[in-house]
Amino acid sequence: MNTTIRTELHTFAKQIAEYVTFDCKGEPQGFEIEHNGYTAFVDYGPEYREVRGGDSYCGIWEIAIELVSEYITVAAVWDEEGNEYPKIAEALQVLLN
Repeated sequence: MNTTIRTELHTFAKQIAEYVTFDCKGEPQGFEIEHNGYTAFVDYGPEYREVRGGDSYCGIWEIAIELVSEYITVAAVWDEEGNEYPKIAEALQVLLN
């Protein structure tokens, strides 16, 4: 893999990560994102749990929501003509996890 391809993959992965951070806002979501003629379908899902937190007021604790884990799955990548590129999807998946 040459340097140009590696740089493009890193840029695409960064674009996906930024979308998850700024647009998904902690909500599960499937989305398409484009980069240089390629489109990726990405599935994002967070997992939360309730934890006891905050200060006790009269012996009553607050229940807070805590992020336990999250996943980003690159399900498919295709070009403008509809040709699929599973190797690109795999590479993006590795970079995002």
